[in-house]
Amino acid sequence: MENSKKTIGNKSINIQSITLYLGATSIFVIFTLLCQISGKNFFTMGNIQNIINQSAIIAVIAIGQSIFLVLALVLSFAGCTTGEDVPESGDTPDTTTTTETQAPQPDTAEEKLVIGFVPMTMNNEYFITMVNGAQQKADALGIQLDVQAADQHASAAAQLMIVENMITSGVDGICIVPSSSEGLATALMKCKEAGIPVINLDTRINQEVLDEAGMEVPFFGTNNYAGAFSAGEYVVANFEAGIETAILTGIEGQQNAADRRNGFFDATEGHVNVVAEQSANWEVDQGYTATQNIISANPNIKLIFASNDGMAIGALRAVEEGGLKDQIQIIGFDAISEALNLVESGDLFGTVAQYPAEMGILGVENIVKSVRGETVEAAIDTGAKLITTENVAEHKAYSAHFAD
Repeated sequence: MENSKKTIGNKSINIQSITLYLGATSIFVIFTLLCQISGKNFFTMGNIQNIINQSAIIAVIAIGQSIFLVLALVLSFAGCTTGEDVPESGDTPDTTTTTETQAPQPDTAEEKLVIGFVPMTMNNEYFITMVNGAQQKADALGIQLDVQAADQHASAAAQLMIVENMITSGVDGICIVPSSSEGLATALMKCKEAGIPVINLDTRINQEVLDEAGMEVPFFGTNNYAGAFSAGEYVVANFEAGIETAILTGIEGQQNAADRRNGFFDATEGHVNVVAEQSANWEVDQGYTATQNIISANPNIKLIFASNDGMAIGALRAVEEGGLKDQIQIIGFDAISEALNLVESGDLFGTVAQYPAEMGILGVENIVKSVRGETVEAAIDTGAKLITTENVAEHKAYSAHFAD
């Protein structure tokens, strides 16, 4: 006889087996009852009637218990159901339990790139603005920016140690504003060996160093010569010929220091009388000291061109202390916020604006391209503009986007 089955979820219940179970239970109950009345006249009408009555009661109880057991089994199976019928496969119940698990999805997300960003120092608002622009771009690209800098502009040895530590830590790329090209060839060669691309920002690495390292490094920054030349042209147009002038220069050996001095000097040659030149290494305190010495030796000086705003601010302090504010005009370079405020108030005559935030943005954007094997431009001029009282408000509004 073909077995009847009921499928619940992925479990099969044999109906015929349950029927046999109930019949066997009833026989067992009746047999037990007969044993209880043994020794008596078994076939009397009273006994037979008593057996029937008691058997009926006990059978009902047994059947009730059996039904309860069956319902419990059904509910137990129902608790395991997945809501889908399992196909029948002959008379043998399928007792194999199959658990469906979703295959693990491969991690297709690209590992976050780590870019080393090495400004000359963070004790200068100019480089803080550069880093802010770089960080904004890094956040937009979803990469990590590791910013490290030496304490002072001239801390070349400390900067080299930073670069070498970044190479050891395995950064994917490096953007650097070199404090000095001296000694940089070794670090660049290590970058080349490790396959770490480099982008040079703001202060150009000497070509001799690049040749020694055997490495091509893109440069993004200001045409410092052109920026200083524009300041010189303004002086020629607005100051009397023969005016006694001093020039405060940056760190000796740096290309941008030479470019700014030469740009201003070439533009004003034959119009101004340069009576003093002195390096103040981009620092405020050194600008202050250098100016004190210059005005002491040259009491008739009327114009100072400072190759960055830090030195210009130091020079202004020396001029004010000397009571010469009405006599001496000062032009700076970089257009940091303090210098812009001083131009607006008339304390500084002007400052040449660079765009350090653009350098940071372009540096991060292109170092990521380089890491990914994309083409990167060899050089980008980020622009320069002379800021005076006429356009200072406009430039302050622009700079506010990258302020802390």
